[in-house]
Amino acid sequence: MEESKKNMSPEDMTTASAAPLDAEFDAEKAEEILREVSAEDNERQLNKVTALIVNGFSLFISLFLIYTAVFGAFDALRQRSIYLLAAMTILFLVYPAFTKTKKNKVPWYDYLFSLASFITCGYVFINYVPILARMGISNRTDQLVFVILTVLILEGTRRLVSGALALVALVFLVYAYFGNYMPGMFRTRAGGIARMTDYMLMIPEGIFGSPLGTAATYVSLFVLFSQFLNECGMGDFIRDVALSLTGHKTGGPAKVAVVSSAAFGTISGAAAANVVGTGTFTIPLMKNVGYPPEFAGAVEACASTGGQLIPPVMGAACFIMAEYIGVPYSNVMLAGLIPGFLYYLSVFLTVDVRSKKLGLTGIPKDQLPKLKDAMRERGHLLIPFLAVVYMIIRQYTISRAALIGLILTVLLAPIKKSTRMSFKQMFNALVISGRKTVSFGVSCACVGLIIGVVTLTNVGTVLGNAVLQISQGNLFITLLLVMVMSIIMGMGMPTVAVYIVQAAVTAPVLMKLGIPMLTAHFFCFYFGIIACITPPVAVPSYAAAAIAGCNPGKCGWQAFKMAMPAFLVPFVFVYEPGMLLNGGGGTILDVVLCICTAIIGVYLVAIGMEGYLLRNLVKWKQIIALVGGLLCIVPEHITDLIGFIVLIYLYISEKSAIKKAAASAGGQGASAE
Repeated sequence: MEESKKNMSPEDMTTASAAPLDAEFDAEKAEEILREVSAEDNERQLNKVTALIVNGFSLFISLFLIYTAVFGAFDALRQRSIYLLAAMTILFLVYPAFTKTKKNKVPWYDYLFSLASFITCGYVFINYVPILARMGISNRTDQLVFVILTVLILEGTRRLVSGALALVALVFLVYAYFGNYMPGMFRTRAGGIARMTDYMLMIPEGIFGSPLGTAATYVSLFVLFSQFLNECGMGDFIRDVALSLTGHKTGGPAKVAVVSSAAFGTISGAAAANVVGTGTFTIPLMKNVGYPPEFAGAVEACASTGGQLIPPVMGAACFIMAEYIGVPYSNVMLAGLIPGFLYYLSVFLTVDVRSKKLGLTGIPKDQLPKLKDAMRERGHLLIPFLAVVYMIIRQYTISRAALIGLILTVLLAPIKKSTRMSFKQMFNALVISGRKTVSFGVSCACVGLIIGVVTLTNVGTVLGNAVLQISQGNLFITLLLVMVMSIIMGMGMPTVAVYIVQAAVTAPVLMKLGIPMLTAHFFCFYFGIIACITPPVAVPSYAAAAIAGCNPGKCGWQAFKMAMPAFLVPFVFVYEPGMLLNGGGGTILDVVLCICTAIIGVYLVAIGMEGYLLRNLVKWKQIIALVGGLLCIVPEHITDLIGFIVLIYLYISEKSAIKKAAASAGGQGASAE
């Protein structure tokens, strides 16, 4: 199988994805790459008994979510504790403590950790009524449970989600305990185990706060919905549609990667999974038409990361955003449309400029799937997706929307043989979905600890005031500081965790400067996503580099360079909040003009970064392009006009230079004759 893959011609590569052999190869390769770059996919090989236990708890999570979506969720503390019980029990049985640990058996201490997770979370679930009766006042048993559960959450986060997130949470907990010894403005009343338990275990805050509540209801239900769509072949449908629409264009395979990753992100929301979901097909195509391996990997990494900006899943963080700031999710979803569009436009334009610079053509149309064939074969899978979007816009509950989408998927899948699911596939989808929600559960519980400390000590206000002191109240400098904080914290951390921490610390700072709530939170969320492709820790780039067969560092820096135009977008919607549609402020004309100038801005930055417009640009023209692009984010008509003039000047001057060069070459040819 490996040898046959190597001997394929570019034409064979174009159409090979439809062949069963190639599909099998891609699945194996994707699984291997995910294990290497993603702790969530670095699973043990379990014996029959342990596998039965894990599958049982995984199936329980999925069925529990469906049950509560149909009949209503339990009381907050019970809903969240039973969900965390199942997630943490699975975690220690499936995921090893270290990447180099033997994966063919579960060590004794992980059985112990798993049992301890079951007992501590089970204690909260069973003693729900007595805990409420004590009105947030803990006893010694409660405090012991809190300490054990906190240690388990930190360890589970370290091995499955991010060592950085576990360390940040540990620092916050230490600060809460020893805050009375801190100097100056950071001095706070000592927490102590009793006080910390009261805040973080006894009430639906802290560990069992709103982040875990969101994960224990509709976020995990959307994971289940997405998994069923994938089982039906939604990924193949997205790939075929993207090929038919953009495969024949200049630099076609790269544009296929952008379009397919954007579409795949609507049902996935995980950057590394997006990379392997589409990259095992698009990256070889890009290399075959002449893209350098580093650039091919960078295109896929950028495109896959941006999938978290595309509704309805949006990396799961936006579900938490809606819960956190108390707005309907439809508002958050609408707010993501224009920033998501501008992000992908910036990547698309960069790809277009690079393709023209390298003189790369697309794939012949006769080697591409036809759009009408793709729609006829799998187009009915769009119905559940569109139904979910419609229900969210009409302000149905998120759980109800996901449930209806799931039901429609099961009902419509049998229409075509290519999308039909067997009972075994449906069972596997339930089990896989349950296991996929484990990382959401433990990361939200860990972030809940951080939020609990922020609430207990008021350290969020202290850090926010420090940011304002440094910036002296200047909005632009404050935005830069928040951007840097979001990116640094986001390196190697999940988007959900980055957003929640920023929401507690920096978003209130932006709001103090008069920025609308939704805009402030979306600013933090956007840069938390871009942090995924910011070196030195850029997991999507590592995954893309593994597929492309190139240096991960070079691939990461290429992705960072490619995403540079997208760094303008959050600044644009801060200065024109109407761009978020529900962010407040601005007339329709203001919004339209702002979108147009943003498009000009990202195009100029793409030209400047790539150094090409009709032909290679000299250095000073590259600098002019970059400056013109940056001016387009300033909320003044004069700066927008300057940016527009720069674009017109560059185009006319390069067009004129090309004509002169052609005329000169023609004259020399005539003289030679």
